[in-house]
Amino acid sequence: MTLRILTQLNFSAGENPDADSGLRFTVRLLRELHRADHTLHFYVLTPEKLAGACRCLLPRARITLIPLDLPPRIHGGDFAFNPGQLYSRFDFRKYDIDVLFLNQPETATAFLNFLNRQTFHLLPAVTYVHWFDTRRPSTPKHRTHHPALLGALSGMAASTFVGCNSIHGRARILEQATRWLSSQTASELEKKIRVLPPPVSAREIAKAKPLRRVRRRRRLPSTMLVNHRLLKYTGVRQLIEHVLPELWIVRKDFRVIITNPSRVRLPRKLLTVPWARHRTLPAGEYPRRLWDAAIVLAPHRGTHWSMSTLEAVCAECLPICNREGFFPEMFAPVLERMPEGSAARFDKYCLYYRQQLKAKIVQALGELDTLSEFRSQLARATRATYDWSCWTRSWLQCFYDAYASVPTMSPVNPSMLRIVALLTERRILSKHELLRELRWAPKTRTLAWTAFRKALRAVSRDDPKRPELILEALDGSEES
Repeated sequence: MTLRILTQLNFSAGENPDADSGLRFTVRLLRELHRADHTLHFYVLTPEKLAGACRCLLPRARITLIPLDLPPRIHGGDFAFNPGQLYSRFDFRKYDIDVLFLNQPETATAFLNFLNRQTFHLLPAVTYVHWFDTRRPSTPKHRTHHPALLGALSGMAASTFVGCNSIHGRARILEQATRWLSSQTASELEKKIRVLPPPVSAREIAKAKPLRRVRRRRRLPSTMLVNHRLLKYTGVRQLIEHVLPELWIVRKDFRVIITNPSRVRLPRKLLTVPWARHRTLPAGEYPRRLWDAAIVLAPHRGTHWSMSTLEAVCAECLPICNREGFFPEMFAPVLERMPEGSAARFDKYCLYYRQQLKAKIVQALGELDTLSEFRSQLARATRATYDWSCWTRSWLQCFYDAYASVPTMSPVNPSMLRIVALLTERRILSKHELLRELRWAPKTRTLAWTAFRKALRAVSRDDPKRPELILEALDGSEES
């Protein structure tokens, strides 16, 4: 059964879109689903600015790129939907959509209103919450974040299924839903949410490991990695401005690699310090540099999932992360794969409360040599837990379950009988020819095309390699 999925690539980090975590996640998801299921075809709405890069990142077979004039978001806070561009560049007479997938739930209501009312489909939507911001802004206008919350919640409520990064994130979503939505809507939303953590490319990181390390007589400083956006919500600004400078006064046997993936502009004095190396790494070099570090600092407390921390742990970095957020949940299944006593060791060296960060770093630096085997065990267990190969089937099932909610047109419907007769007569019939024969256009019929499309699966097939929908009639043996 060919399943055709429409998705849109939104990106923030306009100066360096290749490093946007949401963009990287969506591209990797499409590649893994493309590899696992050969009956899928993706229509990808891409920003014109990224059209060339996306052609290199995504396979050409069974993926159709449709460039649109989409502006970049400002550090993940904005979203864009342009129905005029979508209608002019996505040919609804030739292409067909079975499921809508959006990595940003704020856009779901706009897409569904356009597709299900204006172009008269009946599409199920799968949305994904990679990051759900409930923080109150640090301005006198403390209610300015309410529209963003309502936009995200309304998109989730309109979706058929909602993927969420963690149980911790789901609890935060439902906490806001019970405040802003009716009890019935909040209860329905709870049933829709599926916990699907965004995996990492653990196999690629493992391949980047150096074959052997060069032995040096002089002991080098221990390297710590900060591979997160240098913004307040990640906790990195506090780390760079206060914690690490205070640590440098106490001991000077460390250095810090600051990757700054989004190229956030910071005061020069924060980065011109003897212990910091600041550089935005290209995608090809990034996995190799992960293996140069021994510790990854992760001061997050929000409800977003830290893919960058998982990538560093896969490269045998010891994580030092905040226990007040989702990190205990993130590493719980990893620790279950490790030897007995690993959970207590992880709690001792890796988890901290806000006032303990500097002490945890000092402790890890002092005992880093004794933690070598523990870091290797943690890396192997993390790669076995969060590689894409472990989660692709769960993602696939979510799309198929969403499509199962689409109603099927009755086989005795007069229009359905006419469609089947045309297909039986011609054997091969494109969607464009079919609509022309029936003289159908949006708003001229009272039944959704998606229901006809689902009923046609019983008597026809279409090639997922073709972007256009071309129906081929099944013979008697194939129907049975």
